[in-house]
Amino acid sequence: MTTIQKHNGFKRTFQQGHLTLGLMLPFDNSENIALSFENQVDLAQYAENLGFTSLFVRDNPLYSPHLGNVTTNYDPFVFLSYLSAKTSKIALGTSSIVATLRHPIHTAKAATSLDLISDERFLLGLATGDRPFEFPAFKIKETQLSKQFQDAIYAMNDLWQSHSPKISNSIFELYEDSGLQILPKHNHIPMFATGYSRQELSWIKKNMDGLMFYPQPFQKQKALLKEWHNNDVFKPFMHPLVIDLSLNPNELVKPIKGGYRLGRNTLLNILKSYEKIGTNHMMLHLTSNDRPYKSLLTEVGDYIIPHFPPHLSQEEKNNDITRQN
Repeated sequence: MTTIQKHNGFKRTFQQGHLTLGLMLPFDNSENIALSFENQVDLAQYAENLGFTSLFVRDNPLYSPHLGNVTTNYDPFVFLSYLSAKTSKIALGTSSIVATLRHPIHTAKAATSLDLISDERFLLGLATGDRPFEFPAFKIKETQLSKQFQDAIYAMNDLWQSHSPKISNSIFELYEDSGLQILPKHNHIPMFATGYSRQELSWIKKNMDGLMFYPQPFQKQKALLKEWHNNDVFKPFMHPLVIDLSLNPNELVKPIKGGYRLGRNTLLNILKSYEKIGTNHMMLHLTSNDRPYKSLLTEVGDYIIPHFPPHLSQEEKNNDITRQN
């Protein structure tokens, strides 16, 4: 077993040839206003018990009115730390930390802290950023993004390996006998590129632990997955998907922004198709104007999750058998 496969969040969420399901947070209402923190916790715990394997949150440093009505965006490390204290086994992920707008030392330390606090459940999605109005605020030029992303990844890997690494790149210099006081248990935290992150796919295959992409036409996704999985080492592929779940279980697909409106039987067939082409994890953004979240989670938990269960440890399997008896 490789170092990364020993990580609790990774091994419970990803397995070659299989699909598991997670959720995009925060849970919000039809006006994209986040529910109370108490409700967030209740639903997160309920999702964990149903067999969802991850909770993912976004990272957008700034907001602009030009974006319109968008989901509430908390600081991802703070929000996930809060959720980690209220859950026990579900993976906690970022989709995604804008690596070019945060100093690698801060990102590496925050990620390490959250991973240790959560008992190795943290999955670190990383992005270059795609909002032009944010770059001037951080004195970053778009022409620097590709190099800045690479240097951030290299630096975090070095910071996790030793208490006094020697680092020299386009972002910072670290020559003195200094570094992070705390290190991840396995000297690494799973890192996932978002989209192409302004990189060649070959660089992502070599330097990242997985790929987090965007929903796109099925045949195009199939071609990308074929290229992605043409690799000596298993590295998972995942993407978010907006789902407006109809009360009619047989309702056919109606495309909506970022996903589909459909019934649960149609959803099951679509997910099986995605699994067949090599998708390893999907983060559902459940939305509805006429149904409460608990109803949506229950339906997915009862009818969909059994087809895409989490990868349980032997202890968890024994506990499940005991409960069933």
